[in-house]
Amino acid sequence: MDLNQKAFFDKVATEWDSKNHHDPRKIKDIMNILKPKPGDHVLDVGCGTGVLIPYLLESIGPTGRVVGLDYSKNMLRLAREKFPKQTYPNVDFVLADVMAFETDDLFDLVICYSSFPHFPDKEGSIKKMAELLKPRGKLAICHSQGRNHINKMHKDMGGDMAKVELPSVDIVSQFMVEANLNVQIAIDDDEKYVLVAVK
Repeated sequence: MDLNQKAFFDKVATEWDSKNHHDPRKIKDIMNILKPKPGDHVLDVGCGTGVLIPYLLESIGPTGRVVGLDYSKNMLRLAREKFPKQTYPNVDFVLADVMAFETDDLFDLVICYSSFPHFPDKEGSIKKMAELLKPRGKLAICHSQGRNHINKMHKDMGGDMAKVELPSVDIVSQFMVEANLNVQIAIDDDEKYVLVAVK
């Protein structure tokens, strides 16, 4: 866990949703690629304030389940306010770094949306997330912006954020192969970044 980045996200949480725009059309495109099914159990790693939750729920329906995982307590506080348990009984939020996350559950889909560049141990986190998949489950790393845009944005922020980088799909695909996953989709263009592998 990078404590400096954790502190950064705790600090900016309250203004995160107003300052960060996620194009709904592109997120729907990503969902169409991932094809979550009714009843699926989904782990949303680095869920932040819960940007993906409405899109996931639309696909998995009331019989599915979403677990939002994040290491920023302030981000999760906002996510819980937006998706209260009494209204969203099939949504849970867990405060943890993915590398320290322990559960007996296995998931149909583990998704990192707009979070993977911030993982200090990218290769290790892929292995960990692969372990959390059911047989034939999918691991997806995706962004609704292109890799060059994301990396330039982090560089322009300076400080610790300047070191945050999204690797090419070739590099991350290799990590997935080494974790015994079968890469099925690799999109790395100006519009989006979507990498999907199956256990």
